[in-house]
Amino acid sequence: MTAQAPTTDTTNLSVECLLGREPGYEDVHGECRQTNDVPLPYGRGILLARRCCCTCHRQAKEPS
Repeated sequence: MTAQAPTTDTTNLSVECLLGREPGYEDVHGECRQTNDVPLPYGRGILLARRCCCTCHRQAKEPS
């Protein structure tokens, strides 16, 4: 039996947040604008683009 490293789900991260996790690209993380879901017009709940699920966006929405 081999131990597996824990994996993080990056399927809902924006390109900017995903790249911003890499060394040397931390400044790109601040360029993420995917903070809300974008619904498909007349799509009855179908999303054109999901919001980024990065933890920095969740913290930014909390009132201070």
